[in-house]
Amino acid sequence: MSYRTKQSVKTVITYLILAIVAVIILFPFFWMISTAFKPNTDIIKRPPIFLPTEPTLVHFQKVFVQVSYFRTLYNSLFVSGMTTLITVFFSTMVGYAIAKFRVVGLNVIFILILSGLMIPPFTIAIPLYIVATQIRMVNTLWGVIIPFSISNFGIFLMRQYCMGVPQDLISAARIDGASEFTILLRIVFPVVATGCTALGILKFLLTWNDLFWPLIMLAEEAKKTLTVMLATFIDFERFVDYGLLMAMTTLVVLPVILLFVIFQRRIIEGVALTGMKG
Repeated sequence: MSYRTKQSVKTVITYLILAIVAVIILFPFFWMISTAFKPNTDIIKRPPIFLPTEPTLVHFQKVFVQVSYFRTLYNSLFVSGMTTLITVFFSTMVGYAIAKFRVVGLNVIFILILSGLMIPPFTIAIPLYIVATQIRMVNTLWGVIIPFSISNFGIFLMRQYCMGVPQDLISAARIDGASEFTILLRIVFPVVATGCTALGILKFLLTWNDLFWPLIMLAEEAKKTLTVMLATFIDFERFVDYGLLMAMTTLVVLPVILLFVIFQRRIIEGVALTGMKG
């Protein structure tokens, strides 16, 4: 077998494996969307059918009637967006300080920050809730945003990116009389924009999908996020309307898909280059 033939066989096998993996990953999404458009008679059919015989929007209509979807969507976008902005800004600021300042004790602080990655977030939920109660932030969106806006992983990631900022560029700005905050905004942020994008994507998705902390903090109906609404609306102990459940899940996933389509190039670029810094 010639070298070209071997390469062709390897390429075919690679694409075949990728196609199988893609089908496995995408099938749950296909089933979710298909079920959302199925009438109840199609949902309970045995054996199950893949496509609805008579597509219907009745389940989506139920969602908008029974749930304040757009209000809940706003809550999720606000919480995820503000958490992402605060995380990216402070992670870059702290990462820049650790990477470029020469101060005694910074390495110890950095080690302590890395040690915080080993602490599960569930273990600090009770003390965080007690503090939130004392400062009257329970049942507020800011009570969901602030506690997890400082990210140990984000500081570590942005420190790695800031290590690549040319020291000569920073020194020239200091000679010109620029303050450290000006250097951060006008030099560091543009240079590490790819890292900010990668961190922002990861933090946004993590916050968007978070259920544990919002479920603890938000009791008022008007303050709930999409994940909390989805978890508390369905009564699994009695009757589950699977068509309604799949319609609600589709509407929860849809904004993230739209964001991916809009920012696809920056997302792929940011994630692809994340592992190249160090």
